[in-house]
Amino acid sequence: MSTFKVLLDKRRKLKDETYPLVVRIYIGTKFKDIGLKTYLKEKEFDSETQKVIRKHPNKKQINQKIETTLLQARQTALKLEIADELVTSEKIKNLVVKPQSKLDFIEYGWLKVDELKAQGKYGNSCFYGAGINTLKKYSGKTYLAFKEINYTFLKQLEGKMLAKGVKVNTVALTFRTIRAIYNKAMKEKQVGKEHYPFEEFKIKSEATAKRAIEKQSIQQLISLDLTKDSPHFKARDYFLLSFNLRGISFADMVTIKPSDITNGRLIYQRKKTHKLYNIKLTEKALQILDYYGEEGRTYILPDIPKAAVNNQAEERKYIQYATKTTNKWLKKIGVDMKLQQKLTTYVARHSFATCAKKMGYSKDLISEALGHSFGNKITEIYLDSYDMEVIDAMTEQVCKF
Repeated sequence: MSTFKVLLDKRRKLKDETYPLVVRIYIGTKFKDIGLKTYLKEKEFDSETQKVIRKHPNKKQINQKIETTLLQARQTALKLEIADELVTSEKIKNLVVKPQSKLDFIEYGWLKVDELKAQGKYGNSCFYGAGINTLKKYSGKTYLAFKEINYTFLKQLEGKMLAKGVKVNTVALTFRTIRAIYNKAMKEKQVGKEHYPFEEFKIKSEATAKRAIEKQSIQQLISLDLTKDSPHFKARDYFLLSFNLRGISFADMVTIKPSDITNGRLIYQRKKTHKLYNIKLTEKALQILDYYGEEGRTYILPDIPKAAVNNQAEERKYIQYATKTTNKWLKKIGVDMKLQQKLTTYVARHSFATCAKKMGYSKDLISEALGHSFGNKITEIYLDSYDMEVIDAMTEQVCKF
């Protein structure tokens, strides 16, 4: 027996405090949702009447959409029952929902952005959103059928971006985003493989400028006489902490919890790759963490206020602000030091690897320390004691000044 309910999908809260409006199809305890491509705040929807409130400016159109979808779902379920076919919530949904192949690339892309936000993958959602906006800007299109994205279209888009002075690697990033969205569309049967343009069109990139600084430059950085608790002072501490933690990402660094530290080791899961890391804390790392630590705070470093903790969208906002601010002051420090490279938080990771290489450590050992697995799915936290000791010893030597 099939039942239907209109509700806000509260599993997928968006940044603007809205939720997707769906028609939920129940067959027993199993259900499937038909999205109505409408997003509402909780106060805008009456869960008892299962309709939009009277004060909503688009109540008539939305309520009509609800009634139409409910009617289609009920009629579909009835037809299946009369035909004595197996009735499932997925079958009803597939028969009611219009084939998504009718979506154009841009509309489909924004749906993927919303899905990523709902899954808490705000970094990827930002990349997708930026890629779509860049595509619209340089193609001049607001509607783009999947079949229009062919070799000729991509070459023309590439040419327009390069002519406008967009850097090669920035162009490459946009095209990788377009390719990622297109790949998802193929998996979801939005478009056939026969139209796939990236077999012929190859994404070009170029080598980036050197992003590492020498060990003597890090020694110079340590020796700088900076005013205690100034922005320069804090930015230097964050750079040195990242270096001592084998190039930990900024987002992972500012979300270290006291509970992540056990017996002088930092054990955490990287946000980007979900890989587990187990790092012996150097004396400098312990010193910096102890300096900024404060009892009762969720994270050791002070960049994310208590009110934002566990709110992924808010946390990301504060992480982005802290990253931008830290890099701003690191850049000024780098200029004062007359470094050829632009000093940023990411330079710490490259610098750790470069210093280790120049000290004679093997590429494999350095890669293991940085978390590169080369296809080996055993995470670093499970390495045997000998391997862990070797990596610990390398870290101590690289970070010794």
